[in-house]
Amino acid sequence: MTKVLVVEPHKDREARMPDGLRGQGKVLAAVTADRFPLELHRIELAAGERFEIGPRGVDTVVYVLTGAIGCGGCSLPAGSSLIAERGASAMIHAGFGGAEVLVFAGTRAGRGEGGHVHLLPRDRVPACARMSEQSDTGGAIHADSDCPSCEVWLHENHFSGAEAPGPEEAARGAHSHSEDEIIVVLDGSMRLGSKLVGPGTALAIAADTLYSFTPGPDGLSFVNFRAHRPGDIHFAHGPPMSETGIWRAILPQPDYLEPLA
Repeated sequence: MTKVLVVEPHKDREARMPDGLRGQGKVLAAVTADRFPLELHRIELAAGERFEIGPRGVDTVVYVLTGAIGCGGCSLPAGSSLIAERGASAMIHAGFGGAEVLVFAGTRAGRGEGGHVHLLPRDRVPACARMSEQSDTGGAIHADSDCPSCEVWLHENHFSGAEAPGPEEAARGAHSHSEDEIIVVLDGSMRLGSKLVGPGTALAIAADTLYSFTPGPDGLSFVNFRAHRPGDIHFAHGPPMSETGIWRAILPQPDYLEPLA
């Protein structure tokens, strides 16, 4: 398995709907199961186009990148999300202006009973402008692995712009996570070594792989997906930290809406 994949948006390839999805829209495959244990597809929807998720054998998370979608009688503008747990189905349709969505999924079933759909409009996403008094990093949590029927994880981070760090400063940020993850750049730019990557770039990083990044000069916003509950963050230089503990100390659990019957 590849330890780190960096897939810039021009490298996404047009594909058919992934297994367990059907309907309309242009599908672009960024990360697929033949290369990594998680999957990421982008689906571009014209006004009124629709597709259905499920029932699948894995939990699926949708993040609204642009435009707006409707699902279960709820309007979900950009920055919203939904979870279609394994065994559940969700019909998604684009609004008048069309939409682009990110579709994340694992490749093995998680714990929990499944069978539910959770809707999270942007104005209900728990968020903060500063994650601590010492930090100017903002955050938002869409799925915190604490749902009784699924254990997916999705969070956002927002960083202000920064100049390129020196070697020692960059080394201090090197860390690994206990789960495979996918990061997608939403805005600004991410510095990976001497390279800057922009919006739409996906990074797939295998569990227990050391890596580091810094925000570019124009800031950085991204979403981060895991299929299963995160454990500790391990730093190359410094003690480990509980990732779920950090987020739960800062933000409340998401309060999902259920689809209308």
